[in-house]
Amino acid sequence: MNIGIIGYGKMGKDIFSLFFDKLPDAEFTVLEIADAEKNTAAVVKTLDKSLKRKKITQEQYDFKKSSFRFTDNVNDLKDCDLVIEAIFENIQAKQDIFGKLGNIVSENCLLLTNTSSLDISSVFENIPHRERCFGMHFFYPVKLTGFVELNILPETSDDAIERAKSLVTAGGKKPVVFSGKYHIYLNQLLSCMVTHAIYMQKSADVSVKEMSSALSPLFPVAGPFDVLDSVGLGLMGGNISNFRIERNKALLEFGYKKMKEWTDAGCPQTTLGFLDFMAEHEKDTGNDCGNAELDMAAFVLNEAVNALEECGGDTEIISEAVVETLGLAEKPSYYCKKFGTDALFAALDRYASETGYDTYKHKDKSVWEKYFG
Repeated sequence: MNIGIIGYGKMGKDIFSLFFDKLPDAEFTVLEIADAEKNTAAVVKTLDKSLKRKKITQEQYDFKKSSFRFTDNVNDLKDCDLVIEAIFENIQAKQDIFGKLGNIVSENCLLLTNTSSLDISSVFENIPHRERCFGMHFFYPVKLTGFVELNILPETSDDAIERAKSLVTAGGKKPVVFSGKYHIYLNQLLSCMVTHAIYMQKSADVSVKEMSSALSPLFPVAGPFDVLDSVGLGLMGGNISNFRIERNKALLEFGYKKMKEWTDAGCPQTTLGFLDFMAEHEKDTGNDCGNAELDMAAFVLNEAVNALEECGGDTEIISEAVVETLGLAEKPSYYCKKFGTDALFAALDRYASETGYDTYKHKDKSVWEKYFG
């Protein structure tokens, strides 16, 4: 298999490293406009260490050393079986590169974009044989996440999907398939969770620190505000028009306005700036936020039920992906049993009444029981 990768920034490098380590017989062509010698030397240095530590044999070392190349010429991708694009989030740049690729590679070559926010169909505008085109979205850091989103188009063929699934599985990940308005769903879900936490904090009139503490039993590693801090207000509060699930638009719009208030007040838009800023500009109130865990669980379970009902796919895999993406301590069914559907529904009804947002409308109890027992 000949794999092409376009872009060698953080994501491109991680994607290359994943498959370079996991696929013993694959060959790689990496399109990068600069630092070919430097990048090649870094990969060889890693191989040298693996050989020295006896992680690979001499035969494997010799093959690996000759199995990759960096190039600045897009024509060098002509023999690839699939190409994964991982450049910066600019629709025109992605359209340009795929426009060139569509006329260079074979019609059977899969063309895959790692975009985390852009409209998938627009990325592949005017590309011939769109049955081989779709999104393959990795989460960062690639090696520490268990899922890869396959964001398919109406034209995407079953054969192309199966080939992509096989590749993802060979890389030690689980593929989760989404289509239409559910493209890049896990990012949409993460943004909604953060925005719900912002609304909870505002509604309870407590500090970010107090709300984070109240939510910590749900999120043992990183809670919603830690996620916001690590992503940054600039990206998290960016172009929400790329999120297409209608019921969540009003909630996301609220979050967008709140994040703009913070940036207008001087909060950095870059990563790792939000929590420090809030610590300097907020004081703990001592107000009660004892229902925070219940209220957040209600949102998460409700969104999971709606997604499972609307987008289809493998229920178990989607549920696992939701748990991992949000960093939950337990599976959704655990929280359903812990709090009970009556209490969860009461929380959702209260938020629906306060906000008027469709996000908080819920299905009947029988639907929840179908998924959570």
